[in-house]
Amino acid sequence: MKRERRLKNSKLFFISFPARKRYLQIAREFVRTICALHGLDDEVAEDFVYIVGEGASNVVKHAYPDLEAENAVVEISLKVEPHLLTMAIRDYGRGFDEKKYHKLDFEDIKSKVKNRHKGGLGLFMIDRLADTLTISIDPYHKNELIIVKKI
Repeated sequence: MKRERRLKNSKLFFISFPARKRYLQIAREFVRTICALHGLDDEVAEDFVYIVGEGASNVVKHAYPDLEAENAVVEISLKVEPHLLTMAIRDYGRGFDEKKYHKLDFEDIKSKVKNRHKGGLGLFMIDRLADTLTISIDPYHKNELIIVKKI
């Protein structure tokens, strides 16, 4: 649904929460609420809700296998500008090999679907929904997905 945007300059929002499955809904609602407050289209909002769900879920599942719960966090920042939406999903865990997941081709996807392979499509989908996806990996220091979409 097309809404009237109420934004004349940029706004930056930030949330940090424990990297636990039970907190993933907080990340989704954070993004959904910020998008609604700024009059973003439902399609853009739901794309970003999906993206934050996938990205934060990957952090919860993979980033902190060897850290105590109190040291495992997910950070989400969302910057809303008049014609641009930028989200960063950040963790300080073990990172991953972005080349292994980021550039899947049609045959990779077909094989995953045919063999009912669970997982491995999240970054592919994030990349398809974003105008720009930047991945920065520095294990145990800072790992970050930066997702940009023109609005």
